[in-house]
Amino acid sequence: MSSSSEKSMHKRAMEADPTSGEEQAQPKKKNPGREEAPAPLPVRSARPALSIDRLEAKMKARIERDRLAPKLAKYLLGISFSVGGKPLKRCSGFWIDWNEESKTGIVLTTAHLIRTKNSPVNIWLGGEEYASHANVTVHLLDGTSPEGQLLYYQPHYDLAFVRVRVDEHVQLPFFQEEVKLAQEVFRLGRDNMLDLRITYGWAEYQNPTMYERYHNMYFDSAGGAKDDKEYDNGGPVIDLDGKVLGMSNNSKSGTFIPSSILLKCVDLWKKYEYKYIPRPHLGMTFEAIKLLEPAHVEKLWRMYNIDDGLVVQKVSKGSHAEKFGIQRGDIIECINGKCISTTIELENVLASICKDSSDNLNDLNVEIHVSVGVFHTLKKHLTTGELAASVSDLGEVIMD
Repeated sequence: MSSSSEKSMHKRAMEADPTSGEEQAQPKKKNPGREEAPAPLPVRSARPALSIDRLEAKMKARIERDRLAPKLAKYLLGISFSVGGKPLKRCSGFWIDWNEESKTGIVLTTAHLIRTKNSPVNIWLGGEEYASHANVTVHLLDGTSPEGQLLYYQPHYDLAFVRVRVDEHVQLPFFQEEVKLAQEVFRLGRDNMLDLRITYGWAEYQNPTMYERYHNMYFDSAGGAKDDKEYDNGGPVIDLDGKVLGMSNNSKSGTFIPSSILLKCVDLWKKYEYKYIPRPHLGMTFEAIKLLEPAHVEKLWRMYNIDDGLVVQKVSKGSHAEKFGIQRGDIIECINGKCISTTIELENVLASICKDSSDNLNDLNVEIHVSVGVFHTLKKHLTTGELAASVSDLGEVIMD
């Protein structure tokens, strides 16, 4: 990748109930003096009634977004895929690199674009299919549509990288890795005429459904309804300072991949010579305690004096996690010594483990060891130990 890209990148300024099947025991007190349960993190963004001052502030924010959007759209493109002359899908993408010497640029978009078959029941059971040899067309802003080359796609993170020749220097985005709850944002996309689509909304944290992976945040549109236009997929989600907070990967469900994940994935792709993006497979699925219903959060605090961490929803049969003794309803409190509150934090830690690993991950058929702090809810006991995790760039499958 070019030096211009490097500079740009461096400017990125239960359902499971763990108490089921057992009698309620006395709470395990880590802090006996504590009498009140902490307030849980709200699942939905709160929207208080608008005062005159707040209404004026929102109007000013809208004006600022309208001013920013056309300028930022210079790095936003249209992308379409076809197989044997038959169109698959069309969506958006944006530049992340341009090489002046070779006059080529690299566009980041969503692998959802080349997915020809979704998982029939649950994304964690596998079954997705991708057209890895699809023909790629990049729709440039000058009206030309050169052929592109699909360099790589990562099904777990839902990312795809496309290279295309472009003679003139391209505008690259700036990134912001921190996304706040209920932060005002807007999403950009291009339709089949390359006209700019602008959608205003808020950023949300939610526990993912069975159809979603763990690296997604959620875009709540200003109208309150999810936008089902696929043109926005692959487009950037932007803050009011004009910095990219993430990439929309499924506008129908309102998900987007935050920049903290995007940038780590790009760094990993470069580290492993643009061949793959590795990820440790833990063999478990989770829900964040703070994103559960408030009554559930309070019950966990009352029973175990725990108000943070990830509740294990499922353990893959025959996995290292099962051999470790982890069961449904147990609580993962930390990974490699870092407290984990959300699945996005988990994914960031897993990506950092691969990025900082001194082990040879050039062969994906390897295992690495991850330190895990687990509170076993049946035994009411906390253990910390080394959990072996297989490394792969495929979508993780959790076996029944």
